[in-house]
Amino acid sequence: MLNQTEIKDKPLCENFEIKKNLNNALLIKEPFNHWTFEKVLPKNLLDKVLKLPIDPPVINTYSGKRETNNKTRIFFNSENCKKYECLEEIAEIFNSDKIGSTLSLISGNDLSKGKLRIEYTLDTGDFWLEPHLDIKQKMITFIIYLSSDTNDYTKDWGTTIYNKDLTLNSKIPYKQNTGFMFIPGQNTWHGIPRQYIFGVRRNLIINYVSSDWKSINELYKLS
Repeated sequence: MLNQTEIKDKPLCENFEIKKNLNNALLIKEPFNHWTFEKVLPKNLLDKVLKLPIDPPVINTYSGKRETNNKTRIFFNSENCKKYECLEEIAEIFNSDKIGSTLSLISGNDLSKGKLRIEYTLDTGDFWLEPHLDIKQKMITFIIYLSSDTNDYTKDWGTTIYNKDLTLNSKIPYKQNTGFMFIPGQNTWHGIPRQYIFGVRRNLIINYVSSDWKSINELYKLS
């Protein structure tokens, strides 16, 4: 486990690299403002996450909603960050003022009072997410795709964006270490069409959430 001095000093160069890559975001305005990113994480951190000894949860039936299987979800909370060093490293980066202020400037949404919530998702088998809106307590949603893009199946793994009438608008390309961010609102419909996931669709879902977030066990730090 990193000691506190190492945790404080180690992300400095990583923060600079991440900030530089975040500032190269591409803004897409239809059907709602969203941003795409390239090379979000330093390769050493990406590799560490992919090597974690964490198996996909056993889920017999997907309902189209992640919250149906809350007991199987992997959050960057105190317990998991103590268990896995690289989760702590990533959480410290996104908990830093430098990265938080960068995302605030890009999105136009002040995240300084937000609390950090990160989930590591491992989707496999007969998976789908119904078209949905993220709840208002999420100040931003930032998804980082982690799985390798070396096989033909991953081309269908990207997040689908819907128009207000829930017709298909576009699909975010699924490519390793790219990102997709938006501010949840009344028209930010998105989801994953039903499909069979061969292999494991690995992602980080990063949220900064408001002070009234109730599931504090999902948060990185309360301070």
